Amino acid sequence: MTKLAVGVLALLAIYLLFTYVFPILGDVAGGFPKYFMPFVLALFFALLIEPAIRFMERRLKMGRGLATIMSMLLVLGSLGLILTFLITKLINELISIYRLISVNSGDLIARILDGFQQIQLLYGQLNLPVDLEKSMQTSLAQIISGAEELLNLIVNSLITIMANVPGYFIFLMIAVVATYFMAHERPEIKAWFLRSLPPTWEGKTQTVASDLISALLGFIKAQFILVSITGLQTIIGLKIIGAEYALTIGLLVGLLDILPILGPGLVFIPWGLFAVFSGQVGFGIALLILYAVLVIVRYIIEPRIIGNNIGLHPLATLISLYVGLKAAGVIGMFLGPILVIVVLACFRAGVFDRWLWNRTD
Repeated sequence: MTKLAVGVLALLAIYLLFTYVFPILGDVAGGFPKYFMPFVLALFFALLIEPAIRFMERRLKMGRGLATIMSMLLVLGSLGLILTFLITKLINELISIYRLISVNSGDLIARILDGFQQIQLLYGQLNLPVDLEKSMQTSLAQIISGAEELLNLIVNSLITIMANVPGYFIFLMIAVVATYFMAHERPEIKAWFLRSLPPTWEGKTQTVASDLISALLGFIKAQFILVSITGLQTIIGLKIIGAEYALTIGLLVGLLDILPILGPGLVFIPWGLFAVFSGQVGFGIALLILYAVLVIVRYIIEPRIIGNNIGLHPLATLISLYVGLKAAGVIGMFLGPILVIVVLACFRAGVFDRWLWNRTD
């Protein structure tokens, strides 16, 4: 079979997966997180601390059990402290923003109207009709009210989360215990799984699983790097232009950066326009310039960072991101590179040899 035929079959398989298989799997897996999320989280943590466990086993000559406990305390403890600090800071600044908007909503509307009046003077006395000015004032009041409601919803959600701490504590304890067993018993679990497979599948399964796990961890690492870069750029940029609550907004923008297409624009575009029309023209333009910088940097570094971490050429990564977006929307941008890795791993493992090259094991 020619290379062209192999390529056509691979593209056809990818199309069928995105068009038919993934939607069905999505429906079936709809209730999966509710019951198995602690164990999915435990698997992620177990893979995360595996390098530390191996280091302690080989360099410090610890038993695997002790190395697992020490790695969990070191890695997960550090993550817990960092998250606790960030969440506490985030809650405090959200409450401050909510109070600021609630107290100064009338002043904000007045400043925006004053901004429109300045625009009138700059552009030759537009003399907007009275009805239009009243309509603008009503719309602005609704926008401010919507912002208050949104922040109120966020604060109430945080309060609800705090009220559900006992349930989250149980969830976390199960995840921690499962992490220990998955990390400590990893060699035994792996051996049991391989024994359950037909002998001819063992080598192929190990190859595919190894490549897939490396790709998944690499993809998560790449997303973390991208989010961190965006968040850090935002915090530094906001500090430079003199914006308040830089840490909270930087964290929010970093999280939104996970969303392709939308991302930081959900924050910067309304904020920048709001600042311009409220009379802070220079500040608003600075916000929009900062947003443009974030977008440009993201699109330049994303293919290379993802490609380097999952083992794909940046061009192949860019193609898989675009095809995934077109085939399955936002989720496709996450699945596209991973699917390419799986297909390549299957080819390397010889999974398709029997069908493509008419060979037998």
